[in-house]
Amino acid sequence: MTIVLHRFPLSHFSEKVRVMLDFKGLDYRVVDHSPGPDQLAIMKLSGQRKVPVIEHEGSVVHDSTAIGLYLEHAFPNARPMLPSDFVRRREVLDLEERLDAVLGPRVPGIAADEALRDGDLWADVGTASMGKPRVPRLLVRAVGWVARPATFVPGVRHQLDEARTTVRTMLVELCERIAERGYLCGPEPTMADLTAAGLTLLLKIPDTRYNPLPGRVGEGVREFINDPVLGRFFDWRDRLYAEHLKK
Repeated sequence: MTIVLHRFPLSHFSEKVRVMLDFKGLDYRVVDHSPGPDQLAIMKLSGQRKVPVIEHEGSVVHDSTAIGLYLEHAFPNARPMLPSDFVRRREVLDLEERLDAVLGPRVPGIAADEALRDGDLWADVGTASMGKPRVPRLLVRAVGWVARPATFVPGVRHQLDEARTTVRTMLVELCERIAERGYLCGPEPTMADLTAAGLTLLLKIPDTRYNPLPGRVGEGVREFINDPVLGRFFDWRDRLYAEHLKK
């Protein structure tokens, strides 16, 4: 039975799950929802309002980590995301949890701050993030005009700068792991690698299936993309998409 992935189009946690589905070679289809009214449908389906949510043979699972563990259990013959060795498995899950905690809450704010500096980018991101029906671009631009001054408020600016610093530190650590091991926890991709790839969706838009911003591939947070050190991470991530995921 085909898996159904319910997502918001620009949800980086949804991309994390979609990357897992691709990596394991599973059949799935994507159902896009809009934040707001559509969350009532998500609530009715899963008992809570957040995405991602998957449906599979009568089971409904939410939370990206829980979904990953479900996929490992439900499809034991598919490509594994977790090592069989207990120590390595614990390392993978610990890093996956830390990536969720560090990148999860910070990446959307950093990406929004970047998009607000470019009216066309903000309009593209805003309309794509709402799924269907699309919100008029003029309305999205108007929201950007109102929101942009808030990013200069000292307290808000401090939080955004602090988020950029924290994410940069995390990405530098990932670069060091990749240089030493090839992948984050060893010689083969694991759930930790797929988490890092999915959660950085908004930092640099990848060339991949179900991309809601196909005209923006390769664009994102310029401070990170153009950094020669962090560029190594994004080069690695793009190779991961190209070599291990479906086009």
